[in-house]
Amino acid sequence: MSTRLSVPGISSTSQCNCGMDSIGLYPAFEEASFLERDNRFVMRLKKGDGREIKAYVANPGRMEEFLVPGHPFFITGGNEGKYVYRVVSTAYQGAYVLLDTIKVNYLVEQMLKTNRIREFNGEKSVRREVTVPDAGRSRFDFLVERKGEKPALLEIKSCSLVHRGVGMFPDAPTQRGKRHLEDLDRLARRGYDTYILYLTTNRHTNVFFPNGHTDPEYCAAFNESQNVRFLAYAVTFTDPVTVDLSLSKEIPIDYEKAREICKDRGSYLLVLYNDKPFTKEIGSLGERRFEKGYYVYAGSAMKGLESRIKRHLRKNKKSRWHLDYLLPSRMKPVKTYRVRREARVEEPMARGLMDICDDFVPGFGASDTDAASHFFYFKDRPFRRRNFLDLLLDFQMYKKS
Repeated sequence: MSTRLSVPGISSTSQCNCGMDSIGLYPAFEEASFLERDNRFVMRLKKGDGREIKAYVANPGRMEEFLVPGHPFFITGGNEGKYVYRVVSTAYQGAYVLLDTIKVNYLVEQMLKTNRIREFNGEKSVRREVTVPDAGRSRFDFLVERKGEKPALLEIKSCSLVHRGVGMFPDAPTQRGKRHLEDLDRLARRGYDTYILYLTTNRHTNVFFPNGHTDPEYCAAFNESQNVRFLAYAVTFTDPVTVDLSLSKEIPIDYEKAREICKDRGSYLLVLYNDKPFTKEIGSLGERRFEKGYYVYAGSAMKGLESRIKRHLRKNKKSRWHLDYLLPSRMKPVKTYRVRREARVEEPMARGLMDICDDFVPGFGASDTDAASHFFYFKDRPFRRRNFLDLLLDFQMYKKS
């Protein structure tokens, strides 16, 4: 199976030129384009011959930055089970990104064996999938034993969310990940060296910090840990299924951003759906017409971000803000995106939305800013649009202010 790739910014074919440090994870692959994600583990894709297929996704993450119609995914065929095809990787901003989380631990094992991880260089024994006394419900990815040193427990986290060189984990709330972190912190006081390694396969990654926008509890556990040592590494894929371990590199972790991104303050975007047109009186704005489709509201709360969002979603409340006249009585909340930052970025986000929306409601939510509106209309789902996702991630990754 040989397929020439059509990914912008990347030149390659499916026939890998494997050197001594190259590892082919699959014998062959095909390119397909995104149609829809039916659930966490199933994608609908279109192959090059125009056929629509369903493919298994071995990655429970949200991966929203990839879920844009036409976005390229790479699949393998001939798999056993309910689905013949399996999604294994994608391409994003000029890099291949491994999505098959089952392969991540295999890559780290090869890095350990070939001394690609600085903290574990030298002679050692490596065991996978270990349980240890007093570990509670947790099982850890690796136990590394080195002569003259404490046994080391190493947990691996796959980081696929990398935007403009910034990597964050997790891309969806993870109670399991938080439990691993807390158990490792406790076990470090009982005779183990403990590590969490965040591995990204996006070669452009140059900094990492935990994703407090999406999972503040995990971010808090990260910041509160006294004993776990955190590592971040990037490996390079030379094609969608082949990694070159000689190009692996350690990534710096930004602990200052980790503390800032964990606070209960910042800005937010609320995505709402209106299932039928209506006209309604909106306080001092007067009567306004709302068409069927999606709306995005840009707001901020520099104290009590979570309580502000909960108030918006509450049914019984006094109409204080323009949004209170619509939510949740007339429009359905669909998604909430947080941007936890010390700086208030509500107004620049609103200006960015103005540039990409299909329409806007003049004056809505903008009484205390110079923006024309903070309420924007989209005919279809904004979170399936590349320009919307880029705008959101630019602010979450501190690329805009």
